[in-house]
Amino acid sequence: MPFIHHFVTFCCRFLVYPNDSDGNPFHNELVPLAVSSPALLHAMSAVAAGHLNRSRCQQDVAAAKHYSIALHELKTALSNPTVARSDSTLGACLLLCVYEISHSENCRWLEHLQGARDLILFRGGPKTTDYLSRFFSLLDVSGSIFSGGGTLLEGNYWLADALGSPDSGKGAATAIPNFPAYDPTGNNSNHFHQLMVYMVKMSRLSADSLRPEMDQAQVRTKAVGVIKELNAWWTSCPPSIRDQRIDWRYQSRPQKLTVAETLEEEGISSIKSCYYGCLIYLHHILDPLALEPQRIEATQSIRGIIDIAKHTPKGYGLEMGLYFGLFMAGVAIFNSPQDEELLRRRLKTDTKVSIYHADRCLELLEVLWGRQHTYDMKYDWRQVQKQMGIQV
Repeated sequence: MPFIHHFVTFCCRFLVYPNDSDGNPFHNELVPLAVSSPALLHAMSAVAAGHLNRSRCQQDVAAAKHYSIALHELKTALSNPTVARSDSTLGACLLLCVYEISHSENCRWLEHLQGARDLILFRGGPKTTDYLSRFFSLLDVSGSIFSGGGTLLEGNYWLADALGSPDSGKGAATAIPNFPAYDPTGNNSNHFHQLMVYMVKMSRLSADSLRPEMDQAQVRTKAVGVIKELNAWWTSCPPSIRDQRIDWRYQSRPQKLTVAETLEEEGISSIKSCYYGCLIYLHHILDPLALEPQRIEATQSIRGIIDIAKHTPKGYGLEMGLYFGLFMAGVAIFNSPQDEELLRRRLKTDTKVSIYHADRCLELLEVLWGRQHTYDMKYDWRQVQKQMGIQV
């Protein structure tokens, strides 16, 4: 089956981390389960056909057909408690969520993610040792940033149970070595998982800031508190992450970086971009309409993201790690055609190197930038998103 071949040889590498080509669990553990799971088999085919359709524009009918069959088979699987608890069923549900994120323009991805949450709870709850739970947590946290209101499961469930949160002063130990393959010690994963704690806090604050009945002074006070916590965490990060030079690719070294070492450094750049994006997000909560001069911390974060984007090579799938930062930089700039053009170029996805895309993020930014140029005033991207009905 050509679609399964494309899923195995390409899609697996980009489901969770950019360019994770060596022995990731989706390739080694999930794919073999499709032999005995029609729901998983057709969910894989739907994701692969949907991706191929973006570049060839001839697989839309096939993608929709496999998606429909996967839905039917998933309903059948859910009627059997034993099958419902299996990795193949949870994997199929998560892949249907990926299909909606990457292929459609509606919010059904959230329905599939809610279904995956229910399956995880039915299996006994999330486990940090489980690659599917990790995948769910990444979709859950990233989705909460734009849907608002926090995650579908309570608590920092993606951190190791005994460690709680980064506020405790202890690092969160990853329980899945070599996932991705270029992060064998889990160093990058550990730090990104800690950053996710602040992402959830800010998504909840964003939702509260849009509720008229909420005490907005209290919301702003909480936002200032989260900024302080976030900066304290960043200060506690090792110099290898916090102080990575923007020109690290061109530094003189005794030995050239290996492919794995290069990808690990790219991961650090993505973490820095997300950190800057979180700062911009929180400052936007404080002043969504730019009624006050932009705070220096927000300005520096914009420049940090843009500098990282300028130096990130295209064509390796690494761009997908920058999407959130690029979007937040786009939200924060005001009537800056040069920056807009750079962000526009970097948000246009090369389908040969990623299954995800930032089309709707860019669509929202184009509307936002157009209004700002026309009326010479700042707009709240969250309100524009709601008015335009753009699912990000």
